[in-house]
Amino acid sequence: MKNTVQTRIDNFRHKVKGRNAYRIYRQSVLYENVHGCGKALKRLVRLLRYLGSEYQCPTCGIGLRAFRPMKRSYWRDIKRFDWIYEPSRIETFNVAAYYCPGCTASDRERLTALYLKEMFRTCDRQRTRRLIEFGPNEALSKMIKRYPFIVYRSADLLRKNVDEQIDLTAMENYSADSVDIILCSHILEHIPDDRTAMREICRVLRPDGFAVILVPLVVGVDETHEHPAINTEALRWKYFGLGDHVRQYGKRDLLDRLNGAGLRIEQLGIEHFGAEVFRRAGIAENSVLYVAHPCK
Repeated sequence: MKNTVQTRIDNFRHKVKGRNAYRIYRQSVLYENVHGCGKALKRLVRLLRYLGSEYQCPTCGIGLRAFRPMKRSYWRDIKRFDWIYEPSRIETFNVAAYYCPGCTASDRERLTALYLKEMFRTCDRQRTRRLIEFGPNEALSKMIKRYPFIVYRSADLLRKNVDEQIDLTAMENYSADSVDIILCSHILEHIPDDRTAMREICRVLRPDGFAVILVPLVVGVDETHEHPAINTEALRWKYFGLGDHVRQYGKRDLLDRLNGAGLRIEQLGIEHFGAEVFRRAGIAENSVLYVAHPCK
């Protein structure tokens, strides 16, 4: 009986989320404010159970006894749509320690925070640097804004609560060689014309700038899978791992596309950061940060 009720609830939820009115609401400032307040309250109540000293979130700095695992709804969707890969094969995806219970930073955001802190320690603090974060994360943006020499701008094509609504494939607002740092985490897999987006990233970056670029990758998969016939939520979940993804990247192909756009890729993993740093930050051992440098 319980499973039947849960199935009905899940079906109703997916039906509502599929309606155009809900999509409009999801893109509104009202949704962001209501959703943000609700999440903050839940986070505060839940946090007390997680406080400790075994781990530490590099994004917000809070000490923890554990990180929060991936939400249950994700596993229900994986089962419902029968994704062709096992989540354990995804690179940079710690399902057992996905969220920080303090700031909700995911493991990939915590990995990005580690790198940015490392870079900011060596920066000339007399020189301001322009940073754009696409698909901004609240916890990461708060951390970045604490650095007075960083001029931070949030950006997204659809979201209203950002500094700039901008298309990553057509950044006319930014002239060539005008941006020092771009954060582009789990964005490219949503963009049909990803090669143009990669070229735009290269165009606007200063010669000594860099971009942190992350996409969902499956360990051992080298060829990208994309096809126009895979165009429904169910098919995209099954083959691409989420209902609004337009491809499943292969690692070798991703690097080839970025190289073709004029970007040299640095891969930073556990060898760079250290095993104890990864453990303390709740980052899986197979995690890799991809840092793109323009070949200018």
